[in-house]
Amino acid sequence: MAQEKIAERIFDSVVKSYDAFLSSVTFGLINKWQETLIQNTPVGKISVDLGTGTGEVIKKIKKSNPETFTIGVDVSQNMLLKAKEKLQNTNTAFVKASAYKMPFKNSSVDSILMSLVFRHLDAEKAIPEFSRVLKKGGYVSILDISKPRKIIFNSIFFFANKIFRPLGQRIFTEEEYDYFMESVLNSRKPQELEELFKKYSFKKEYITTRFGGMVVIAVFKKEN
Repeated sequence: MAQEKIAERIFDSVVKSYDAFLSSVTFGLINKWQETLIQNTPVGKISVDLGTGTGEVIKKIKKSNPETFTIGVDVSQNMLLKAKEKLQNTNTAFVKASAYKMPFKNSSVDSILMSLVFRHLDAEKAIPEFSRVLKKGGYVSILDISKPRKIIFNSIFFFANKIFRPLGQRIFTEEEYDYFMESVLNSRKPQELEELFKKYSFKKEYITTRFGGMVVIAVFKKEN
C-alpha cells in the first residue's frame, strides 16, 4: 500500500536518530508509557510488537516476561536490523511484513502490541487481521496519540507543527514531517477506540490517558 511505502522510506532513513527524537518530543516520557502498556497486557507465550521500530517495546517485554517468544514486525528493514542488534541473544524473531497481511497462522498469537503505530493504519483493514491471528482471549494493546478537548488539541497541534517542526526537519524532510502531522489528525479519542474495537468483538480491558489527554493507552481483549 502507498502509505506503507511512505512509512518504509521514512523509517529506513531515520533509524539512527529515531530513539533520540522520540525521547525529545515526549520529554522522556515514552519509556514510562510503554511500561504502562506492557504492565496492563497479559502478553502470553507469543507476543507480536507490530511496528516494532528499534525494538524498545520488546526490550521492555523481556524484562518482565523473559520466557515470552516475541516477534518484531515492521515495514522498515533498517529498523528491524537495529532492533535485532539491540535484542541479540533473546527469544525474538524479526519479520518484515504488512500489518494487513501478517505471516502468522490463524489463532496463533497471544498478544499484539503497538507503540505510536495504530493511527498510521487503516483500522478497517488492520483489526480483522488482528482478530485472525489472535487466539480467543488474546489482546491488542495500543499506545498512541489521542485527541483531548478541542481547544487543548488545537494548541498542542500548533505547538508540534510550528515549534517542533524545525527540530523535526533536521531529521525528516518537509514531506515526511507532514506525514507525521497528518497522522496526528487521524488519531482517535479513547471512546472512539473503544467503539471501533467493539465493532470487531473486542472488549475494553484497560484504558487511560496521559500528557493532558494527548496520549492514550488501551488494551482490548478478543471475545470470540
